[in-house]
Amino acid sequence: MTRSLAIGVLFAIGSAVLAGCSSGPDIKKEAYAQLKDQRTFEYEFAVVWKGIEDTVRNWKITDRDPSKVDAVEMRHLRHRTLKSDWIYTRSTDKYVEYKVNDLPRKTFLQTRLRYVIDAQTVLGGVQVTVHTNEEVEKLNNDGSPDGWATVDQVDSSRASNLLDQINQSILAEPNTQSPDEI
Repeated sequence: MTRSLAIGVLFAIGSAVLAGCSSGPDIKKEAYAQLKDQRTFEYEFAVVWKGIEDTVRNWKITDRDPSKVDAVEMRHLRHRTLKSDWIYTRSTDKYVEYKVNDLPRKTFLQTRLRYVIDAQTVLGGVQVTVHTNEEVEKLNNDGSPDGWATVDQVDSSRASNLLDQINQSILAEPNTQSPDEI
């Protein structure tokens, strides 16, 4: 009986210590509209994939499936994915609030994003879906970093902006015909 009581007391003390140490500022989120994370481009698969590759050319890509495709295989390919490494930036919608001399302040948090881009041929074009993994940097009460936390609601504007960049890359290609010209 005394052993289980001692374990219970140690557990209670450990829980209290952990609860007291892990309290940093609460992460808040701006209330922006949800944007789409997928779009169907009315072009051939090879044209859309080239637009994707042009858009992510400066990123570190950790995985492509299939990994290598020659020009002949690209004409017959109907599905391909790629996964980026972490991209570090500042959040546009996640922040912490605090007060300085009783005046409210807001600081947007550092964030890291990892994208999985999935392109698949569908009737009428190529459907591109962008899956975003987002983590924000947690802060201690003194403002120092305290690791990363996975967010429940990712910033949908990031995937939407990436789709817009892919579209611009496709349109910038000199041999690309508009869907009306086909």
